[in-house]
Amino acid sequence: MGISVVLLAYKEAENLEFLLPKIKENMDSLPEPYEILIIDTEKTLDNTPEVCKKHGARYINQEYPGFGGAFKTGIKYAEMDKFLILDSDGSHDPKYIPSMYKKFIDDNCDLVIGSRYTEGGETNDAKSSIIMSHILNTFFRVCLGIKAKDISTDYRLYHTDQLKRVVDQLENVNYDILQEVLLRMKQNKPELKIGEVPISFQKRIYGESKRRLIPFIIGYMKSLIRFTFIRYPLFRNILLYGVFGGLAFVIDYIVSLGLTKTIMKGIPEVASIIGNIIGFIFTFFTNTFWNFKAKGKFAQRAASYGGITLIGMGISTICIHTFKKSMNFSVLKLIVLIFVSAIQFVLNKLITYNEKVIKSEAK
Repeated sequence: MGISVVLLAYKEAENLEFLLPKIKENMDSLPEPYEILIIDTEKTLDNTPEVCKKHGARYINQEYPGFGGAFKTGIKYAEMDKFLILDSDGSHDPKYIPSMYKKFIDDNCDLVIGSRYTEGGETNDAKSSIIMSHILNTFFRVCLGIKAKDISTDYRLYHTDQLKRVVDQLENVNYDILQEVLLRMKQNKPELKIGEVPISFQKRIYGESKRRLIPFIIGYMKSLIRFTFIRYPLFRNILLYGVFGGLAFVIDYIVSLGLTKTIMKGIPEVASIIGNIIGFIFTFFTNTFWNFKAKGKFAQRAASYGGITLIGMGISTICIHTFKKSMNFSVLKLIVLIFVSAIQFVLNKLITYNEKVIKSEAK
């Protein structure tokens, strides 16, 4: 029982000198023991170790890259059953710690956020940052299915064991790890209960912000797509299935055309069959290893995938034969291709790449 207070520091010695006494003052008012962990850069860049020693904080060099890596390092070394994290630049006032703790305990929350955007909260950040923050929060709330109003801040109080259960799944190295951890926690506990306590967000006391606008925006856009695919894996499966199918069509066409113009002049049927086989091999391997990530029962899956491919060819042939006189061939071919691909996807999803079977193989 107790609270691990974690601050991620990047040349923040001046701010820590001011902040640590205030943190200790507010932590001392709580009825639980606590520890303070300062996660510094991989190599020490200022006198942060001396400041930590002076104020009784535990100094740790981060073991993984980026902001996300520092966060993961903090999770790794946290020894108490609650995990409180706040900015080390002074923008998060420690005076809100008692009210966050009360909300956490009284409402039995899985997570409490020191929120700028809930009723009573405010931010003194630049207008451009506020606008961007609101946009990001809106998109990520929809993407993650999180109802909290401020999910881009790291002023948070967690249950440490919930963080330790997801830490190995966290991949983001930048600030978007703050959204990723919510997604992973919600996957483990769909009824995740999040509380928010209003805070006043201030500008940093000393030094300059480490965030760079363009990489920051690009990183968040990539993460938005990746998180959507994580939350809705079927979207990812369908998209990749279509992409790999399209590439297979191009490969099939190039191979068939190349063979008919070289070593198989006069026998386009054989060239077409060879092209089909190569396209089949391409889609089977890409869907197996990259899309559905199924590594077991290889021969069985190949047979299933091949059988479903033959079913698709049969349906396609019947459709084209039936409607070829009543429809433009190009339009008919496109409709049949979409229709047959949808059928093949469903059959492969249910049979070849059955999710329950794949999960049992992984175990």
